[in-house]
Amino acid sequence: MEAVARLLHYRGSAQKIRLVADLIRMKPVGKALDTLRTTRKRCSPDLLKLVESALANAQQNESGVDADALVVKKIHVDEAGRKPLQRNAMIRSVSNYKKRFARPRFMSGPQGRMWLVPRPFCHVTVVLSDDQAVRKAAGLPAEAPKPLVKKKPGRLAQAVAGAGTRAKAEKHAAKPEKAPKSDKKSKKS
Repeated sequence: MEAVARLLHYRGSAQKIRLVADLIRMKPVGKALDTLRTTRKRCSPDLLKLVESALANAQQNESGVDADALVVKKIHVDEAGRKPLQRNAMIRSVSNYKKRFARPRFMSGPQGRMWLVPRPFCHVTVVLSDDQAVRKAAGLPAEAPKPLVKKKPGRLAQAVAGAGTRAKAEKHAAKPEKAPKSDKKSKKS
């Protein structure tokens, strides 16, 4: 079973994001999440959300999947191009409020020219899998850990649960039921 999550047009260089992506490739999901939480890179919180999203997709698609059995099978970081240069006419049409918060798209160059400020974007794709071959390649046992089966509660737990239900039943039985009100006209006659 595979689960996929994609992050499109992420603001960041693909080269810098690959540094973090290489840390979690072919790792168990729990270990990958811990690695992303402790990594001090700007993209690590966003990759953490992406892996959590893929994990949620896996649990929703197939309810019987165990999170401990999943491994980060693939993580692709592809370039998505750079933000295009906007002309002065386009900038004039934008309100001053937006201009204040927008970052500059170009910088001044020599002899009155303008240079483009490169704004790299990328697409990130995460694939989680619990296949035996993938688990073996990640250095884990091929068989996924079996989910724990709930045992029957012991005598003490049954006694406590039974006492709680008896107490509720006694409260409901102790309350006297109100008799329905009769009409006043029927009493007078």
